[in-house]
Amino acid sequence: MNCKKSYVDYPLPGAFLLENPLFFDIETTGLSWKNSMVFLIGFLKMNDEKSKWILEQWFLEDPSEERELLEKFSDVLKEKPFLVHYNGHNFDIPYLKGRCQFQNVPVSWDNCRQLDVYRTLHPYQKLMGLDHMRQTNLEQYLDICRPEEISGKECAAVYKKYVIEKKTCQMKQILLHNQLDLTGLLGCTQALAYPALFQGEFQLGECQWENDTLTCILIPDVPLPREFSMDCSPRPWTVSGDPHGAKITFHLENGYLRMYYPNYKDYYYLPAEDIAVHKSVGTYVDRRYRRQADAQNCFTRFLCTERLLADAEQIHSYIKNCLCVIL
Repeated sequence: MNCKKSYVDYPLPGAFLLENPLFFDIETTGLSWKNSMVFLIGFLKMNDEKSKWILEQWFLEDPSEERELLEKFSDVLKEKPFLVHYNGHNFDIPYLKGRCQFQNVPVSWDNCRQLDVYRTLHPYQKLMGLDHMRQTNLEQYLDICRPEEISGKECAAVYKKYVIEKKTCQMKQILLHNQLDLTGLLGCTQALAYPALFQGEFQLGECQWENDTLTCILIPDVPLPREFSMDCSPRPWTVSGDPHGAKITFHLENGYLRMYYPNYKDYYYLPAEDIAVHKSVGTYVDRRYRRQADAQNCFTRFLCTERLLADAEQIHSYIKNCLCVIL
């Protein structure tokens, strides 16, 4: 087994500085673990000073070494790293579990926290204007340049040739593809600023109320990578942002703001009043005047006042609630 280690000159994403992150990506000879094998596992991890990324790639010179590769990977998991991957929940992890089972290699995943960048960012696909959520699509959106190289599918064919021909250029092609997947994944973590913002990780800036419109400036804890703007219809709100900050605009209804409840299954919607009430109260309302609430109509209204706007903590809490129910 060929173990290659080198340093990667790449900025350290602040979100991972204290998490003991381990970015990983695998290369396999097929999509099903039942009739193929893993021949390369690549990692990106921090050095001890947390100042540089170390690229480590374990490449099988001979397919018979797969068990050794999996045992080495099992040892890594014992260190309880924070695993970061792209669509690993659907492919990499089930594949590795299957191969470990086939090779009778005990592996414990229980102590490893994980972040699937694909799964985390998928709800924000429309916000980013992406038709597909392949890693290469996300890289293009973030202006991450990827040199011309072979695809993951081509890697499998090149490896099969390498096993027979042992040409160094073939191994280099595969290693380069794996390295670009890893550094690209690292770059894609910039986009995690979107879920951070929508989950309430921001500081509240100035709020202006004028002509039944309330506009609040937000200062994201993690800078946004690109400009975006979205209409939250049917909610009377708009949200926009860029690398310099973000803002949310509320269109008041006769001076009132909407407050949405996230657990809409516990509420009834009252069409006549155009509000939702908890079922513990709504059960006393005639069945003809109530119906099961849904995500769009599960709200109540409250009056927007100068006193409310002077309470920064309450406004921050309200905006956080609004952002959480948009997507």
